[in-house]
Parts: sequence; C-alpha cells; structure tokens
Amino acid sequence: MRYLRTNEATDWPKENRWKEKLINVILFFIPRANPDYENKMYLVKSWLIEFVENEGELIPWREIALDKEDKPIFAGPSERNYGFWLDTNMKYEDFDGDPVNKDEFERYWNQSGVVAIDIEQS
Repeated sequence: MRYLRTNEATDWPKENRWKEKLINVILFFIPRANPDYENKMYLVKSWLIEFVENEGELIPWREIALDKEDKPIFAGPSERNYGFWLDTNMKYEDFDGDPVNKDEFERYWNQSGVVAIDIEQS
C-alpha cells in the first residue's frame, strides 16, 4: 500500500449552477454514489489517498477530504458513500502529490469517524 497527499480536485464551486440544480431535481430518485460529499466538495483543499495493489497496479481505495485547516470533512468508501477517487480510472502514477506514511493516514482516518468497509465488499 501507498499513501499520498494531493491538491487535485480541490477547485469545486460553492454552489451549483441553476442547470445542475434542475438536473438534480429531475433525477432525485436515482441513487447517488456519494450523497454526503456533494454539498461539501467546495470545502476540500487537499486529499489523503490510500492505494492498494490490484492486478499489478496501485489504485485508490480509502480517501479523506481535508479542509483548509487540515481537518477531515468526509472520508470513504463507507456504507453510504462509494468514494470520489475510487470512482475513477486513475492509478498512483496519475497523481501529483507528496507521499505520506501509513500512521499519518490512519490518524486522519480515525478522526473522520468513518468505519472502513472490506475491500471484498466493493
């Protein structure tokens, strides 16, 4: 496993444009992958990402979104949220960022309060 801190995907607008709001209203009955993330993405200033090996490639698994004060905003995957980076085709080498150690990642994960799900459940 490897761990990384990145500033990618941290430029979300605070509010949805009217077209996005309309689409959300029309599609309200369709389950969303990350319902707890959607209204908080604009707060994200960095991410901590855990990568696991799958068929010889390092792919995102757990993730923690941090605010400007380095406090966890949300984390996943969980029973309710699939995960932002987990839902991409990106691999470790696709990311710009700085390595972090496992202990640091686990400290933030514990602060988030999210219960980890087994990799086999995904």
